[in-house]
Amino acid sequence: MRITTLSLLPTITYLFYSSVYAQLELDQDPKLDRYCGFNWLEANTYCRTACPSGLDGDCPVSPSGREQSCFQGAGCFNRMETLSWTGVVAILFDADEHMKNHQVTVTTSTTASGSGNDNEDNTAANDVTPTAALMNKKQETALEQTLISTLQSLLNEKLYLASLEVKTQSYDRPCVEAVFPAVWERGDPSKLALDVTMRMTARYIPNSFTVYTDSDLGDVFISGLGKAQAATVSNLKNANPFFNAMTGIAAVPEEDLAESPSAMPSSSPTRDFDQVFQTKIDPTPTGSNGIIFSIKTPKGAPSVLIMGMKFITNFEGVLEYEVYSKLGSWKNFVGRTSDFDLIASGQVTGKGPKTWVDIIQGDHTGTIADGNETSTVNYVGWKNVHVLGDGGERSFYFTTTKTFLNEDRTAIPILFSSPLDSEAETLRQYGMVSTNNELELYEGDGVLDYPWPTDPNGKSPYYRRPRGPIIAFNYDRAPSASSGVPNVNFTGWPCPYVQRTRIPTRNPTRKPTKTPTRPPTRQPTWKPTLEPTFTPTAAIASNATKIANMTIDNNQSDEIQGQERPADTDTSSPSKDGSGATSTIFVASKWHSTLFVSLLLAFT
Repeated sequence: MRITTLSLLPTITYLFYSSVYAQLELDQDPKLDRYCGFNWLEANTYCRTACPSGLDGDCPVSPSGREQSCFQGAGCFNRMETLSWTGVVAILFDADEHMKNHQVTVTTSTTASGSGNDNEDNTAANDVTPTAALMNKKQETALEQTLISTLQSLLNEKLYLASLEVKTQSYDRPCVEAVFPAVWERGDPSKLALDVTMRMTARYIPNSFTVYTDSDLGDVFISGLGKAQAATVSNLKNANPFFNAMTGIAAVPEEDLAESPSAMPSSSPTRDFDQVFQTKIDPTPTGSNGIIFSIKTPKGAPSVLIMGMKFITNFEGVLEYEVYSKLGSWKNFVGRTSDFDLIASGQVTGKGPKTWVDIIQGDHTGTIADGNETSTVNYVGWKNVHVLGDGGERSFYFTTTKTFLNEDRTAIPILFSSPLDSEAETLRQYGMVSTNNELELYEGDGVLDYPWPTDPNGKSPYYRRPRGPIIAFNYDRAPSASSGVPNVNFTGWPCPYVQRTRIPTRNPTRKPTKTPTRPPTRQPTWKPTLEPTFTPTAAIASNATKIANMTIDNNQSDEIQGQERPADTDTSSPSKDGSGATSTIFVASKWHSTLFVSLLLAFT
């Protein structure tokens, strides 16, 4: 074992760095304060990898092949923060084999009553039910220690697992089965699941890139257990015979459980068209100037419209960003900005490595100070872009500029994740970071400079690959499903336009009425009188005198009926009544006389 000895200068520097972190003395247990680094200052500053054994061999080798050393008294342990998480670890067994070796009987008393006769005595009967045995204290300890040792080897650079304690245990809890993936087939009668509630505590050292929460601890535990599935099962079988029939192990957060779930929702809920696609925030990210990556739609999925974006940076100050995009793959287009469209730019304030920052939606202006002078810059608000359905692809290049820098004059980084497959480092092998029903997000390349340089042969030192974007998108999952045009599954672009119309009314709207609506009255409505109802006045007689020439001899009346009227003849003969008033009678024909007098009386 070789432990690097601190010279006087590092010791003085240690005291300086320790004062920064309120760490003035070495820890009581030196094994807990040994950390890796290229030098002592780096080990003290970042505290990334613990090496409790004190061996340099426990320290990782950098991608460039440079070896690190293990330093004692790194001043890290007292800066540790404690996290806690409670979850349910499900241990799956082959039911028959486990029951054969670890079975107990449960006896319950029941009362058997007679036929109802009050004189008959009630008799007690015992029901004996076989069931699987729970873990005893020794077996619980074996589980706790095995999980800690197995998982710690995977989490060396992230967390120090301090304790793992069994709280409760029972077989086949329905609420746990409800949240487990169907692939586990927990409902299979040939399987038995021991659901163990466990509380875990861990310690870690925050730095500029690494900040954890309690839920992050659970995510790391669940993920690590999944990766170490086979090793954990094997180690538990070797640790205690109780686990000999074990076939699998997994965990879920306790907060995901509902002890009394309803059988079914009352109705099938619908999803809004506006959705959010968001990756998990990596608690141990890396970062650089920018990142180039792509998103796709799954096979058979509709086209979507990307309407906004969020990102993460560990910087907490003003920064300037640019977002470029193009349809199709970004490969073979690295560094060729002219082949991309600028869809957003602006100034925002970073909020640290655990808080999303929104790309600004509307066009806006910002100010840039250059010495004593200040200039105004116009920026482009987010422009919506589409991704074709049925496997369509769109690429994004997102970067910070050099307008604003860190205090040490280095670039402000956009944070992203390390490769999903550690063996793919430096290779152009890009895995899927996250997916849902409408989108798939893939790894890309981290860009270490601005503006981004070309990389025709994949050997540029300004790129790190593959890297996973830590990103969030706002999107419309069915942009073609506009009002009145239900194209929810449309996979093309642009969306088809259908002119909106109204449903025509039926013509006529009701059975037409008959015309006329009622029988017409006969004309005239009354019969004329045969004689005047009163003696005409002098005025009437005077008027009658003027048309006396139109009278016709009564003897000729029968001959001219139905013919045109002859010329006027003066056949009138005046007479005087007793009063001296003149009265004239006109005779044209038998019917003329009556009609003429009636009309004369009516209009006089």
